[in-house]
Amino acid sequence: MLVMFTTGLVAQAQVALGFKGGISSSQVDIKNLKNSISDFKAVDDITGYHAGAFLRLKAAGIILQPEAYFTSTGGKVQVTDTDQGTNVQTEKFTFNRLDVPLLVGYNFFKVARVQAGPVASMLVNGKLGDQKLQNYLNNSDWGWQAGVGFDLGNFTADLRYENVRRDYTNTAQNSSFDIDNQQFIFSLGFKLLGK
Repeated sequence: MLVMFTTGLVAQAQVALGFKGGISSSQVDIKNLKNSISDFKAVDDITGYHAGAFLRLKAAGIILQPEAYFTSTGGKVQVTDTDQGTNVQTEKFTFNRLDVPLLVGYNFFKVARVQAGPVASMLVNGKLGDQKLQNYLNNSDWGWQAGVGFDLGNFTADLRYENVRRDYTNTAQNSSFDIDNQQFIFSLGFKLLGK
């Protein structure tokens, strides 16, 4: 019975395919420091960007929307030398990633949406200032997104919050910490196929 219902729902689904891009405001929060010679405090957001594509399946008001896009994100931190207790400088974390969210949501009045779901995040590269970090970070991690969206004809707009956590582990120094990367994402898109 469930298979017949699911098959019928998919057969009746409206399908849309399009591209999207936009900007984000992101920050990092460093937690669970172990054996680190530095202390980190978030001090400022940075502006990032993203670009990619989406597929939307909609039936009976329910939406399933997988996406894939390249994103640049990060945040500024104040780095303090824990041995001497002096402020060293303000540094910028930057991450370039391939993000693949899988969102589930509901459509209201054919123009408004609420959506949420997991996001798989594959690290392309990461830096703290000029220091490359990708050798000390997981290649892939999971996070989540949630937000609202609006559609007007073939045009689409989204505002979302995203959180992705990465683990930094330096075995040579026996140090580690968690990098909590949070961002508010604003996207504009265009449906090439479907409604």
